[in-house]
Amino acid sequence: MQNLYTIPEAAELVGIKETTIRSWLRRHPEVFQVDVHVAIEGNGRKLFTEAGLEILRSRASNSATDDDAETDAENDTANLLESLLDEDAQKLAREYWRQLPGRVLHRIKLMRDNPTPEDREIVAKSVRAALNAGTEHLLLPTYQPMLLEGQADEAN
Repeated sequence: MQNLYTIPEAAELVGIKETTIRSWLRRHPEVFQVDVHVAIEGNGRKLFTEAGLEILRSRASNSATDDDAETDAENDTANLLESLLDEDAQKLAREYWRQLPGRVLHRIKLMRDNPTPEDREIVAKSVRAALNAGTEHLLLPTYQPMLLEGQADEAN
């Protein structure tokens, strides 16, 4: 298990007042992620991880006044959120592309086996366009075009 540090210990290690650390925790909870930067015991006591100490060190080196601390907290939050959003967006995009072919094939089978009126219209237009273009060989091998009433007479 990793080392955990109480707020007084963290204050001494990074050279920040305890009251400043407590203030940062209270005002900017989005910067300090539970179980990443801060561990919370059952009694509510907060303990900093090594990653939490690094955030405190970076804030301490960048801020000399409360105004600077506020700006740094906003920058830290923006950077943290950007990295999380970017990572999540990448995961979602990859999962989307993994699932897309299967979902498309499933939807095509539904359109074929249990079409809605809109599906029938779309398929009929598509088949007519394929036949008109001389590309009937591209149609699914199990597809049997259903001739509409006027077309049945023309075919005979």
